[in-house]
Amino acid sequence: MGRGTKAAHPQAEGILGLPEVFWQELFGEVDRLRDLYERFQEAGGEERKALEEAILHSLTHLWAHARVMWEEMALSEEDEA
Repeated sequence: MGRGTKAAHPQAEGILGLPEVFWQELFGEVDRLRDLYERFQEAGGEERKALEEAILHSLTHLWAHARVMWEEMALSEEDEA
């Protein structure tokens, strides 16, 4: 896949009992991280430092998304029990 092109996101409705909106937000942040990473590879100097900070922020954001999804799955399992 070339720079600037993105694969279509797979349909994820109902996977692990999570709403589609959760998946789309996660995929959006993954796309953002990928873009930042590619820009970082080509950057120099101060721009590289700023992009590195943005990458760390994106990773933190992904971790938060994953945590919310994990907690949502745990809650739905408790409701089923």
